[in-house]
Amino acid sequence: MSARAYDVVESYRARAAWACAESRPTTPHLLFRALGDITTVVEFPAGPGHFLTAYARAGVRVRLIDASRPMLTAATHHARDVGVVELAIGCHFLEHLPDLAEELVVVPNAALNQLAAQTPLTDVLAHLREAVRPGTRLLLQYLQVGPTSHSEPGGRFYDPALPDGHTSTDHTFTDPHNRRVRRHHRQYHTADRSQVRIEFTYTTPGHQERTTHVHLALPDMAEVESALTATGWTRSHTHTHAGFREILANAGDSR
Repeated sequence: MSARAYDVVESYRARAAWACAESRPTTPHLLFRALGDITTVVEFPAGPGHFLTAYARAGVRVRLIDASRPMLTAATHHARDVGVVELAIGCHFLEHLPDLAEELVVVPNAALNQLAAQTPLTDVLAHLREAVRPGTRLLLQYLQVGPTSHSEPGGRFYDPALPDGHTSTDHTFTDPHNRRVRRHHRQYHTADRSQVRIEFTYTTPGHQERTTHVHLALPDMAEVESALTATGWTRSHTHTHAGFREILANAGDSR
């Protein structure tokens, strides 16, 4: 387990209380296809639960896995609010994932980018493959990079065209204490643009500013597809929308 992974999990402790209010996930186009004929789904890393409304509408049993207990608490409340009927949770790091018997594994909202900034991409996908059974579906939603991504800022928290160090206000939301919170961000790429550090600052009238940050790897399409093939996954469908690339893949016969 890397020290960075522990640091990442700890950084989410302060954000967990308002995680649901802050979150604005882009529901993957391929999620509806993936949910069409299954009964169970697991989301990892779940954060506050990104696609719980879609799971509730599909009537599937849900398991949420994350390494942050405060985030899982927020996700549990969120699941109840949107009507998820059957919910299980698990607190695990990537390297210690339990056996996943669910038919679909969802890695949402650029979580793949964050995991790959801590652990090599091939290792990330290998850990996922080791946890599932042959035939399990995997839905990845990760940041698109390349020329076309400049016209579609990724998920409103990352814009490859934004100059490094420039402050941008990207979100305003109401926290659990009914205070209006404004979120600003600045981003800093590595020299080869293979990773980006995004710094978020939260301002609330009359209260001290809070700052946190995330590191994201920025693999291109070829790197992701090569890593999938190398770790026993077979791509079946792809879709690109709103700065995200989606891949639906199936687990092969051997781990």
